[in-house]
Amino acid sequence: MSKTKLTINSNGSVKVEGDFEVVDSQGNSYNLQGRTVLGICRCGLSNNKPFCDGSHRNHFEHEATAFDLPPMKNR
Repeated sequence: MSKTKLTINSNGSVKVEGDFEVVDSQGNSYNLQGRTVLGICRCGLSNNKPFCDGSHRNHFEHEATAFDLPPMKNR
């Protein structure tokens, strides 16, 4: 089984590709109609949240560059 891939797009959405499920805060699944690729809004402007509808264009700036997170804290 391949991994689900999330791509943080510069000035845009999070692109999700692969075998995944999207659920709301109560655990209810969104009916994705068989999609294996979609965009999740990260600017807060979409009228179709949590999904991206392109509303971010010219209103959201973030240059996506990968970096290492600090080590996890021991619990």
